[in-house]
Amino acid sequence: MPRDAMPRDRKGAQLSLELEPQLLERLRARAAAEGRPLAVMVRRWLEAGLSGALEQQAGPAAVPDLADLVERVERLEAELAQLRRSASPERVEPLPAPQSPAPAAASPARVNSPSPERGSQITPSGDAITTAQLAELTGTNRSAWNNWARDKQPGAVRKMPPDVGQWRLVGKATPQAGGPARWLWEPV
Repeated sequence: MPRDAMPRDRKGAQLSLELEPQLLERLRARAAAEGRPLAVMVRRWLEAGLSGALEQQAGPAAVPDLADLVERVERLEAELAQLRRSASPERVEPLPAPQSPAPAAASPARVNSPSPERGSQITPSGDAITTAQLAELTGTNRSAWNNWARDKQPGAVRKMPPDVGQWRLVGKATPQAGGPARWLWEPV
């Protein structure tokens, strides 16, 4: 008799389920806590669900308690109001006035004082732009520009294909609006 024609000797069929990792972890923990194999526990739940036992137990408990929900929302609103009062403008200390006058409005950033590992920085011309602006203008990846600049001194020129052009690293500057210092570039 050919092997394919032989009947299989199985007690049941296999069921494959795709579960979220968190749910599977909870299921495994529950099975371990009860000292049962995972498959036995799932089979019992399936049998209970098909018999209607799970629906009977979940009846009234499945309806949320609206009074409890209202109480929780009121408590959250009270805590939010308290947070807003504690952060009122009269409790926040103002920032100190800037030491130097702001640069011209045409300049997107001001140059920081030189950092020891970078040497002296070049004063940006009105053409200096940030890495994000450069990447958008040239259709390139800004991470590549930042990674290249990390190991270079201000004044270094990055030679690129003609469609991108050559760009000089001006140095790092802090935007007028604040935030972290950003690399500045100017066309060569």
